[in-house]
Amino acid sequence: MVTTYIPKRNFFAPTKIQSIAKGLLKDCEVDRLRALDTYTYFKGMVDTNPEDDKSKSEMVKSLELSMSANDKKVKILDMMVKLTAQELRQKGSTNKTEDISFESLKPSVLGKSK
Repeated sequence: MVTTYIPKRNFFAPTKIQSIAKGLLKDCEVDRLRALDTYTYFKGMVDTNPEDDKSKSEMVKSLELSMSANDKKVKILDMMVKLTAQELRQKGSTNKTEDISFESLKPSVLGKSK
């Protein structure tokens, strides 16, 4: 007989989402560094043989991967700011969400006071 899995904790709790986002940001940074290392490798190959078109195309691909990893990081940060703004609205904060800055979010997200 099949039973339905019922989780004991909320899958989408804010702390869990923040933890996942933190891991994704680290992964994006690792991916970016690897892409830049790959770019450096193929750049060395192009420096020794300027006629190597395959290495030139791989250089371009590695730069695209680096930029993509950076874009993903910005998207994650944007989503986290929106999530925090929504949490502040639900708590009934008197601040307008347009007035939110990274500095004003820092103490509430980290759980520290200024």
